Amino acid sequence: MIPKNAKAYYNRGCTYYEKGETDKAIASYDKAIQLDPKYVKAYNNRGIAYRRKEEYDKAIADYSKAIELDPKDATTYYNRGYAYHRKEEYDKAIADYSKAIELDPKDATTYYNRGYAYHRKEEYDKAIVDYDEAIELNPKYVKAYYNRGN
Repeated sequence: MIPKNAKAYYNRGCTYYEKGETDKAIASYDKAIQLDPKYVKAYNNRGIAYRRKEEYDKAIADYSKAIELDPKDATTYYNRGYAYHRKEEYDKAIADYSKAIELDPKDATTYYNRGYAYHRKEEYDKAIVDYDEAIELNPKYVKAYYNRGN
């Protein structure tokens, strides 16, 4: 059970984030985590806020803590994979995207991003397989068609 005060700070953080006030969002998530050190969503959302600021190491640390607390959440693996991707650490990104796919095999975006990581590594056959899967799951995924063509 999440303490009410922790949830209030979490919700305030979400509001600040939506308003584009990233530093205030992080401060609110900090307080939520201080009140409830097992608040998975607060770690995940603080990671998203750090990612917005391009502070990828801090984002990865938060996603890793969230994964430690809840290793069955595909979204957190995706988010951490995306942060690794932005750091051009493609092997780590692919590993996290693969885990996200294992947990949620119907997410076209994860296949697309793993395909793009393979693409960046010049592993084109693997990239095409993932772009194909993204298109099968979402036939309107224009970027998947475009990158598959490239």
